[in-house]
Amino acid sequence: MTLDLATLVGLAGTLLAAAYTVPQFRRLRGMTTAAGISVAALANSTISGVAWTVFGILEHELWVALPAAVAVPATAGALALAWLRGGSRNRLWLPVLWLVVVSAAGLSALWLGPVVPTVVLGCSVALLVTPAALAAWQSHDVTAIAASAWALLIIDALLAGAYGVLADIDANLIYAAVATIGALAILLRIGLPAHVHARIVRVPDGIDPEITCDELELAA
Repeated sequence: MTLDLATLVGLAGTLLAAAYTVPQFRRLRGMTTAAGISVAALANSTISGVAWTVFGILEHELWVALPAAVAVPATAGALALAWLRGGSRNRLWLPVLWLVVVSAAGLSALWLGPVVPTVVLGCSVALLVTPAALAAWQSHDVTAIAASAWALLIIDALLAGAYGVLADIDANLIYAAVATIGALAILLRIGLPAHVHARIVRVPDGIDPEITCDELELAA
């Protein structure tokens, strides 16, 4: 294996992919609630990770397949915990639809070439960040969301984009743009003061937006 710039970027992306999925899993493991977490987003991300792994193998791109493969275990673990601990189950039809779309895109490559899978996989991260952002912005308690995971996703996206430039992989470039925008939207929600968010999304009567679910449980 030649240690050229593309290899170094790919290796860094692999290490980061393993790292950025762990914070959310560890945070959920230590909490009794998954408030603000989208189950659909984690399911979509798990499906996407498997799809990227297969895509990288078929394209003989180690640094596309490996980062995706190492991210799957922690993402699947976070999915299981979010399901068990009351995460948002809105839009659960999305993972089913996404599985169908990914499968169809893969099969279309037999007749249409790599264009469709490239676009579909490049945009795949939107199926993680969009439901996650919607769940976060609609929730008044975002204590279960690991901000570090989304900050690391931005770095991962930048590395994926850099590798896409160096190795001429368009799917990576699309992924980088979508992931960065989505992660920034979620970090903005996490950093938004509760009273400001309450002006945007109405708080149910009798609920104090400054009090989290865990604090209510401790008080009880």
